[in-house]
Amino acid sequence: MTTPCKLPFSVALGKREAMRSFTRFTTHPEELKEAPPAWRFTENQDLYLRFEAPMDFRFTMDGLDIVTLPGEDRYDGETWVRPRRAWDTLLFKGEDFPLVPGYYVLTVTGRGETWYSLLEITPRYMGKQSWQDMGEELLEEIKHLSFDFMKKSIHMSRTLDINPDLLLRFYTISDNSRMVLHVLGELARTANGRLVRRKKPARTAGVSPAASHIPPQSLRPSAGQHLLYTEITYDVAENRFAKAILLRLAKNLRDFVSEVDGFIARLDARCQALLPYTQNQEYRRGEAALVKFRDYRKQALAILRDIERVTRAAWFEEAGSRMPPLIPMTVLCDPRYSLLYHLHRHLETPADSYSVADFYQFQWKRTDKLYELWGFLQFIKALSSLGWEMEEGMSVIREDGRYRLSSLEPGAVISMKKGEEEIRLTYDGIIPAASADTDRMTAPLYTNNAHRQPDLRMDCYRGEMYCGSLVVDFKYRDMLFLWNDENRGEGLRRQFNGYRDMNTKFYRDMDEASSLRDSRPVKEVWAVFPREVPGSSDEDYSLRFIPLSPGSESRLPQLLEDYLRSLGLGGD
Repeated sequence: MTTPCKLPFSVALGKREAMRSFTRFTTHPEELKEAPPAWRFTENQDLYLRFEAPMDFRFTMDGLDIVTLPGEDRYDGETWVRPRRAWDTLLFKGEDFPLVPGYYVLTVTGRGETWYSLLEITPRYMGKQSWQDMGEELLEEIKHLSFDFMKKSIHMSRTLDINPDLLLRFYTISDNSRMVLHVLGELARTANGRLVRRKKPARTAGVSPAASHIPPQSLRPSAGQHLLYTEITYDVAENRFAKAILLRLAKNLRDFVSEVDGFIARLDARCQALLPYTQNQEYRRGEAALVKFRDYRKQALAILRDIERVTRAAWFEEAGSRMPPLIPMTVLCDPRYSLLYHLHRHLETPADSYSVADFYQFQWKRTDKLYELWGFLQFIKALSSLGWEMEEGMSVIREDGRYRLSSLEPGAVISMKKGEEEIRLTYDGIIPAASADTDRMTAPLYTNNAHRQPDLRMDCYRGEMYCGSLVVDFKYRDMLFLWNDENRGEGLRRQFNGYRDMNTKFYRDMDEASSLRDSRPVKEVWAVFPREVPGSSDEDYSLRFIPLSPGSESRLPQLLEDYLRSLGLGGD
């Protein structure tokens, strides 16, 4: 973290009579992931800013995205505050627009650099801490989404019941089998050894028949005398470790094959039951999955056979099989032993082979972004509960021997299908500004409004016919109150008007001219926020307010089903 004396600016926040200086800033935002907040404020209080810096510096913070402050700069969807000497700016008024409990990142830019610090708003009552559950729920949803994409890659239906641990073992064996077989081939021939000096009776040494001369009498050992001999031993720490690992690995692989056999039998029986319906999507996916599972089984058996070859090697017989209490350093340095160790660990404890990208973990310290990601995944979860299956989207990637879901970057698209119908969910994507830049299947909407980057856009299709869209914005704010405040809600009204008034030239089966003139592709805009109030709407703006927070998301599937039916989709 940057020390105060090196900061070319000063920032203080708080109630006017009790401003607190923020002195802990960093130029590396990833450091905030582990850092405690610089200050904590209780919710429902006024928040003033005192910002002193060179005139080309600017300040912003999470929460200012929907606040318009007179005289301040507005760009990149944020309000940026100019420095003012000895002047306090009211950012948030506690009695009518308080900050919701959570983490908020402060940002200062100037002279080509950017600094970050962290503020936490704490709840007055413990009952209001459901926002803290979002991090855990987001982690679980990311895992579930990862597993669904893993299933998709092996042609498995989401509805097929498979243990996540078995799924991770599939990936581990598939990714490592070729290298493991190569390593086992080497270990069947040779392994690490050490030179040791041992005393042996002279008579066991004998005299080499190839000796070129007879030693003098004075140098000849007498019967029973012990001499030091240099030999190679294979009973060394890394070989004992490798032997213990290979024995355990063989057991893990046998258990894996047994588990796969059971799953293949159940899936084969299911496919046989669907045999009269060979064009059925579930049947085709089941058959494709069987091919994959049998291939995994074949790879596991190949590794088992090579382990059996290694057990017959001389070094394996000589080495002890007791696992050392500590991993020998040689294991970590020698890629052969290291590979076996990691394969064993990931098969024995599959959860070790899964990780969450730093992209998601950083959002734990940005509650508004955390809410946005959490909300996006809740929509996927709700659609899944209605029978929609993921067809394509983010990838599961392997990095440093572990699997993780790729980052949910702006513009990421997840496709979900149900029969001939398709929904394409776009996260934080930019809407084209002209009809010439649109595409029926990937970007059907356009707008010349400045607000054209909603948090979520759902484009709906039957076959290749575009049926309309739903636009959703997630705000970790008291959205309903802000909307009803004529002055503070001005920017929000412009934003949602822009979302509602989007146009398309691809609507249903209309010709281009009719679609541009008569269609209304965005029937509603949803404003999603965490305050627990009954849902309401503003029909003049085609706007629906959707309360969504941990524990309250059970209404979302029904709301989505009703909206899809209004577009003529989602029928059974």
